[in-house]
Amino acid sequence: MAAEDIVEDLNPTVTLLNEVFGFDPPLGVSHLDWYYRSNPEGRAAVGRVDTDGRQVGNYALIPLRLQSALGREIRLGLGVDLCVHPDARGGGTYRRTVEDSYRAGIATGLDGILGVANAQSVPRMVETMGWSALDPLPVRLLAVRPGGERFTSVDVDDALLAGERLEEVLPQPTTAPPTGYGTVWTSDLLRWRLARPGARYTLHIGTDVILVSCTTMVGPLRVAILLKAMLRHPLKGPLSSGPLAAALARHHRTPFVIHWGANPDIGFSGLRVPRRLQPSPLGLVLHRLSPGDGHPIGDDGIVLTSFEFLDFDAY
Repeated sequence: MAAEDIVEDLNPTVTLLNEVFGFDPPLGVSHLDWYYRSNPEGRAAVGRVDTDGRQVGNYALIPLRLQSALGREIRLGLGVDLCVHPDARGGGTYRRTVEDSYRAGIATGLDGILGVANAQSVPRMVETMGWSALDPLPVRLLAVRPGGERFTSVDVDDALLAGERLEEVLPQPTTAPPTGYGTVWTSDLLRWRLARPGARYTLHIGTDVILVSCTTMVGPLRVAILLKAMLRHPLKGPLSSGPLAAALARHHRTPFVIHWGANPDIGFSGLRVPRRLQPSPLGLVLHRLSPGDGHPIGDDGIVLTSFEFLDFDAY
């Protein structure tokens, strides 16, 4: 698709998202081109509703491949950018938009949809749309314990993304978790994810593990976020999170290191943050796109045992 065709195709969606969410600075076509078109797992399946020549509903499913240690594989669409224009609310546009994403997802071979939503949205998807709620994943303020291996910290920039460093630090795909499901990362997938427009990431390279981090402000406090930990080779047991948190704290010059999610390769220690104290607690919902026996997603859904911030689009 030519550049001018990409702009023409994505401009109505960009306009809708900016009007509904009020992004500052405004979302650009380059962001949606990266997110919807450039994923090595495939293009987004997009549900949309148009009225009077204007897009008023949008729900994009970003392809995500999960694997289990038993060799089972499922392809989910990570549901993002669900919105309805204020002028179209109250007339069933929300349901039509979501249901159109079902058709788009089935057409592109997705097994289901995974939604990472705030606590207010989860009941609506479960009660109104018939989705299943998965167990929420914990948020931890990690204990900082210096020691262990040293890390080389590299800011992610165009040179890193264009070079061969990522193949050197992650030459083989990560392994599936011993139980449940998790994303299997490759250097191509990592390169795409780190290329998110406007994001500022740091790659921390150790002998056994690589970490991806960023920072955010919580009130007046600078906080480091551990977005992902990936083993570079198999280990006999999980790594302690203390030295990993210390590497982030040292590099970002803050004692506060936050992690959300699950990772069986890391033994996490620290304060588990109660949901009532989280500014916007996250929930997980799942929808199986096609019924019937033999579906890769069973009646009981799935258990995510390796899933962190970098596995979706929080930062």
